[in-house]
Amino acid sequence: MTPAELPAYLRRLGRDVRDRGALDAADAMAQAYQRSVVLSMKGPSPSPPGTPPARRTGRLAGSVKPKAAVLVGDGRAESSVAPHMVYARIQQNGGVIVPVRAKALRWKDKNGVHFARKVKLPARPYMVMTDERRREVRSAAVAAVERVVREALSGG
Repeated sequence: MTPAELPAYLRRLGRDVRDRGALDAADAMAQAYQRSVVLSMKGPSPSPPGTPPARRTGRLAGSVKPKAAVLVGDGRAESSVAPHMVYARIQQNGGVIVPVRAKALRWKDKNGVHFARKVKLPARPYMVMTDERRREVRSAAVAAVERVVREALSGG
């Protein structure tokens, strides 16, 4: 490389690091958030109202997936994390469950078989950005950007 080529090379390297850092940071943030959400689903079933849902089968927890980061501008990337089960929203927000194809709802638990025309499910928010999650997500982003910078400086 000649001295005349150096400024263009450094600009290109800067753009590459900026964009790779943004993508890796967004991915790391989504993965950290997803991990925190899934780990919050524990404890006895049913979980108390206002706390994350208990993990009975693991299907709701397993459906919480991060979406791969995409660049949305110079050095800006975005990603998202979302559950993909039909009952995810009612667990998050609460609501009333009514039968769709029958006259009554039916379920079985340790106390026997139960019937009802409707059931009010309390909110059990789990997709919430708490201060602790915010710190975890930020740490993951910083570590990802530091890795990208280290790799760029080492010629990787």
